[in-house]
Amino acid sequence: MQVHTGVSSPATDSRRHLARWRADAARLAAQLLCEVSPSAADEVLDLRMMLLDSQASAQSVLSVFFAARNRLESEHYLLFFRLRRVLEPSFGLETTAQDFPARQESVNFHCRDLRHLTRRAQQEAFESDLRLNSPEEVSVRIVWRLSPYAEPASI
Repeated sequence: MQVHTGVSSPATDSRRHLARWRADAARLAAQLLCEVSPSAADEVLDLRMMLLDSQASAQSVLSVFFAARNRLESEHYLLFFRLRRVLEPSFGLETTAQDFPARQESVNFHCRDLRHLTRRAQQEAFESDLRLNSPEEVSVRIVWRLSPYAEPASI
């Protein structure tokens, strides 16, 4: 007879509480894993692991996605396109500068990495706000637009 202690393992807990979009993205990463060469499997495994980790930050998930996409998209374009379509609504950019209120916008998935994404967001904010003296005055943060966690079932 097995006694349930009410404590679950982190792996079980994170999978059970993932939002639907995140589970779908992990499923696509698993499908991608079946198609990549063994030498490219590490990037896809990292991506899948981050998608399944409910504690992973938006920035870390996006960074791993960009790394996998940069290496593998030319060979597996359709799967990366589908994965990007699942992920796009989930990520946002929050830009702040000095005492100005934070602005949220969508992530530009045409960028190749977080550094490029950050520089582009800083430049766009600088160009649209006459109060700023330089793009470096803008701080950029990757945030979740959709919750990475599943909504609790209503009783």
